[in-house]
Amino acid sequence: MKINIEESENNLILKAVKTNLKNGEFIRRILLDYNLLNKDYKLKKLDNNLYLPLNYEEIEEIGEEDLKNTLKNVIIKSQNQNQNQMDDMDFEIITTNESDFEKSNNKKNPSFKDYLLNNYSDELTNGRIAHAYDIIGDIVILQISDEIDKEERLKLGEKAKELIPSVRAVFRRESDVKGEYRVRDLEHLAGEENTLTLYKENGYKLYVDVAKVYFSPRLSWERNRIMQKVEKDDVIVDMFCGVGPYSIACKDAKKIYSIDVNPEAIKLLKENIKLNNLENKIFSILEDVRKVDLKGNRIIMNLPKYANQFVDKALDLVEEGGTIHYYMVGADVNEGINLFKSKCECEVLESRVVKSYSPREYVFVIDFKINNPNKNKK
Repeated sequence: MKINIEESENNLILKAVKTNLKNGEFIRRILLDYNLLNKDYKLKKLDNNLYLPLNYEEIEEIGEEDLKNTLKNVIIKSQNQNQNQMDDMDFEIITTNESDFEKSNNKKNPSFKDYLLNNYSDELTNGRIAHAYDIIGDIVILQISDEIDKEERLKLGEKAKELIPSVRAVFRRESDVKGEYRVRDLEHLAGEENTLTLYKENGYKLYVDVAKVYFSPRLSWERNRIMQKVEKDDVIVDMFCGVGPYSIACKDAKKIYSIDVNPEAIKLLKENIKLNNLENKIFSILEDVRKVDLKGNRIIMNLPKYANQFVDKALDLVEEGGTIHYYMVGADVNEGINLFKSKCECEVLESRVVKSYSPREYVFVIDFKINNPNKNKK
C-alpha cells in the first residue's frame, strides 16, 4: 500500500484535523477510537485552534471524504445522546508539514516509520518490508518477507518494540489467512510471546488472541459504518462473527445472533459479551452457519474471500425487505452485484471499497436490500 506521506526538501507532509480548542478533546477521543491519531507527534495549539496529526495508512485506506462524513455522523449521534457535548461541527482536514509538530518522544529517537524510511528504503520499495503494520492492543504485527534473513527480522522486531508506543510484543505475519478457522501463522520477533491482548475501538473493548482467531484492526472504520446503520428493532445475524467486533458494534440492535465455527473465537466472544455488558442481547452459536436455522433483518457476511459460497444461506437467513452486508474480494464490485441479482430480487443501497487486498484486487462491501429472497425457489 502506498503510504500517504511525501518528501519535500527533507521535510515530510502530514495530514491533520484542525478544530477549535473547545472541541479538541472530543475529536481526540474519536480519532483514538479509530486508530487515526498519529501518536508519533504531539498535538499543537495555535490561535484558539487544536491541530491533531493523523495516521498515514489509515487516511489512505479510508479516504478524506469518508473520514469527514463519519466524523460528522459520530458527532451528530453523540450530540443526540449528550446535549452540548460539542458546540458545532467546525473542523477540517488540512495538509501541513512534519516540522510544524513536535515529536512525542522529543526527537530523541525517530519513529518506527522514520526508522524504516531511513534504513530500509530499497526493501520498502520492492515490497520485502511493508510500510504498514497492525497494532492490536499492545501487540504489533509486521509484514516482512521471508527473503529478509531471520537475524534482520529479529532486529526489526526489537526496533518496533523500542519505537512504537505502548508495545508489549512484536510478531511477523508468516502466512496468509488459511484453514477453516481463518488464522495465520505468526513468527515471534520481540517482547513477550503471549498472543492474547485487549483491543479498543468505537467505544467498546475486545479480547483478541492474534494466534487463534482472525482479526483486522483496519476494519474499525467499516464496523463503525455498520454501527451507524443499526436500528433499535433490528435482529442481526453475524454469520462469521470471530471474537465479535461486528456483533458488539451492533449493540444498539434488539438482538444479535453471533455464529462461528472456531471454538477459540466463540470462547473469546463470550468473554467480550461479558466485558461489554451485552449478556442479554448477543447470543453466541458455535456451529457451521450452514446448519443454523433462524431469521434476521440485517445479515453480516464478513468473510470476503469465501462469502460468495454462502449467498444462498444468507438468503435463507434474511427476512423479506431486510439488508445483507456482503463483503467480497475482487477486481470489480459488479461481480458481487450480478451474483445477488441472479439469485434474488434486490437493490443496491450502497457499495464501496473497504481496503486494498492485492495490487489488482480490493475488498468491497455491498449493502443489499433484499426485496424477495425466494426469487428462484418454487
